[in-house]
Amino acid sequence: MLFDKTRDFNDDAYRNIVSLRTSVDLFDDLTGGDEFSSKVAIAAEMRVKAEIPSGIINRGFHYTMAIEYPFIHEPYLSSRYGDGTFGVWYGSLNLDTSIYETAFHMIQDELHVSGIAEPIIRERAVYLLHCRAVLIDLSGKRKSHPELVAEHYSYTHQIAERVHKENHPGMLVPSARCQGTNLVAFTASILSDPRVDCYLTYTCEPMKRKVSVERAPGETLLSYQM
Repeated sequence: MLFDKTRDFNDDAYRNIVSLRTSVDLFDDLTGGDEFSSKVAIAAEMRVKAEIPSGIINRGFHYTMAIEYPFIHEPYLSSRYGDGTFGVWYGSLNLDTSIYETAFHMIQDELHVSGIAEPIIRERAVYLLHCRAVLIDLSGKRKSHPELVAEHYSYTHQIAERVHKENHPGMLVPSARCQGTNLVAFTASILSDPRVDCYLTYTCEPMKRKVSVERAPGETLLSYQM
């Protein structure tokens, strides 16, 4: 039986997305890069926001980037549990799993670009988010249903289509890149409280099919080899 287990999930998950380690001055175009003018603009913005009644702005930058983005901007993307007809949010139950997943896809993406000879560096942000929902639990089905981690997605598309159509909020599924577990959400309503856990730097060598990941500059956290 595939759908024989659920989990009342009330815990954090990791969301690993493209980002920047160094914050960008959002007022640079207005101030010409002048540090004092930027500080004045930022202070003015904070004063205006402080005067806005509570509840008018309830979803900030972190919520948009870490939670809403795949539902609003990428519902058409095809993925393991998304056939392009609805949005799917992916997270992992531990940091290493999120790294293995994203490193694999980085290599795959760069291999589609011809003529790459030099290492490619990408910066990413890892968010912690709270998830509260009763999830269909497929995390222990790796051996009995190997199609869950296969490189063709027809089987997982069928599962996701059924789960989404029946209005289940999400699933726990085995990672195809390691022995970890991923969280798949079909609605943003079960996710909350996004906060940055860490920033990572990925160095990809596509021809070697290798990614090295640093948490602090010069200190390798782990390496992934396809």
